[in-house]
Amino acid sequence: MNHYPDDLEKNKQANYLLLAFFVVSVIEVIAEYNEDKLLIWLTKPVILPLLMFYYLKRSKKVSLPFILALMSSWIANMFFIQNTFQFIIYGVSFFMIYRILVIYIIVNKVKMPNSIPLIIGSLPFVFIYVVATFFTYEILGYNVYLFLIQGIFTIFLGGFSLGSFIMINNKPNAVLLISTMCMAFNQFVFVLKFYSHEANTLQAFAMILFVLGQYLLTKYMFYTEKNKYSYQIIDGLTENN
Repeated sequence: MNHYPDDLEKNKQANYLLLAFFVVSVIEVIAEYNEDKLLIWLTKPVILPLLMFYYLKRSKKVSLPFILALMSSWIANMFFIQNTFQFIIYGVSFFMIYRILVIYIIVNKVKMPNSIPLIIGSLPFVFIYVVATFFTYEILGYNVYLFLIQGIFTIFLGGFSLGSFIMINNKPNAVLLISTMCMAFNQFVFVLKFYSHEANTLQAFAMILFVLGQYLLTKYMFYTEKNKYSYQIIDGLTENN
């Protein structure tokens, strides 16, 4: 039975969803820059659902953990809009759930031969987090522990992504690394807002990093669907020998 017309229609719908995702994201970034709370409330809640529906339309094998990760990130962003300490705590909690789920997904997709690539890949992220913590400890106060907890997950994810790219330099691993770096720098931009009088500009930049990071992670999911085993480190090393 020929499913080509159905696939063509699904791809067309997916392209419309992707276009809507980027259009709404651009509007949201402008709203952040202008500190337009009404426009932020109208656009920010829509961004991740559009990406999720795009993924559902294009995916050949839907990953439930990835859907749950997007939903956790969406809930976190809803709390972050409030911009109060109580809601930021809630947002950070859901964002940690998001990171745990992403780590679970990637660890199950990429098999490391040993811990050496992970350790080497983690070193730059450890250095950046130590420096950031040193300069923000007095400002963040007890909140620095939230930053450090987030940092542990980010360091592991960053180390895993960079280690994978060092071992096997291919497109999926490059996309994963860039996505991880976008999400990591997103956290540092959040800290920089404490030092800047242009918090709206930094918030707009943080949203750009967030949107790119989420989109590239979705692209990574598509790449690993096409060839389930070809992007694993052990297989890649075997093929190269």
